[in-house]
Amino acid sequence: MNFGMAARKQTSRRKTASPAPTLVLLVLAVCAMLAALWYWSESALPVNGEDVEGGTPASASRPASSAAPATPAPTPAPTPLPETLLTDEAAAQLDAFLDGQPGSVSVWLRDLVTGDTYTYGESAGFYCASTLKAPYALWLCQKDETGEIDLDSSWNGSTGWDRIYKMITVSSNDAAHGLAGMWPATADTGFQDFLAQLGFASPEGCEITAEEGIHGWVTAQDGGLSMQALYDYFETGTEDAEQLKQAFLDAQHDYLWFPAPAAKKYGSWDSAFHDMGICYSQRPYILSVFTSYGTQDEPPAEGIEMMQQFGHLVADVMGQGE
Repeated sequence: MNFGMAARKQTSRRKTASPAPTLVLLVLAVCAMLAALWYWSESALPVNGEDVEGGTPASASRPASSAAPATPAPTPAPTPLPETLLTDEAAAQLDAFLDGQPGSVSVWLRDLVTGDTYTYGESAGFYCASTLKAPYALWLCQKDETGEIDLDSSWNGSTGWDRIYKMITVSSNDAAHGLAGMWPATADTGFQDFLAQLGFASPEGCEITAEEGIHGWVTAQDGGLSMQALYDYFETGTEDAEQLKQAFLDAQHDYLWFPAPAAKKYGSWDSAFHDMGICYSQRPYILSVFTSYGTQDEPPAEGIEMMQQFGHLVADVMGQGE
């Protein structure tokens, strides 16, 4: 009897202890299932950037435009220049340089932004030499635009435009004489009236003919006013204006120094060495310098040196120095 009860008690104790291993197995089974799910989800994703199905890099399936374009670095704006550059102090600098030069020198300088103008020795007169070719070329182009002449017409193997280009770029006297043989620049043809309209001090006597060549007595201001008229004409942007502008930009001499491309024309003869140009810099300006330094041969070295030095000084004054 006692043995039976002891047996029942042992059996009872075994029954209460039996759920523990079952629970452990259940937990292990759940963990295994979760591990399997994790492994499956990881293996379904692209590995090392590749598409599992095709073995193609995932990046290759994206359009090239999906990458954000690089932002270019902004270009710094140029430092604005003062409104007035041709101040009394600037004029004193220019005066001091010119006062120290030998012979006769005349200067006309204009700021094309403000219209401020500096002059030196403005009453001095000089033989025009080839500087008269500049207003002559302008006169011809305007007559071409109104239909009075045809610069595309050809004679002796060259057109009017061919001769204008040579007359300006290399200052060809032959080209000027050829043009004047067809379209002379005289009082009778209205050329001197044209110069008067530009503001020339003494337009009478200024002419270009095939027989007599180039004549005229002018000032640096006359040269400057010629370049002002050319600048205004270039700004119209007509076909003739653009073609003429290119000829002046292609001028093959380097007497006056300019800090930027310049549309220019020079003249040189006995007691006449001149240069004038439109400088297309940040602050565009016109500079006309007439001197008594010239000879019939090449321009004198001292005259060229003066032009170079003065060109640098003017560029400094105009805020365009090196």
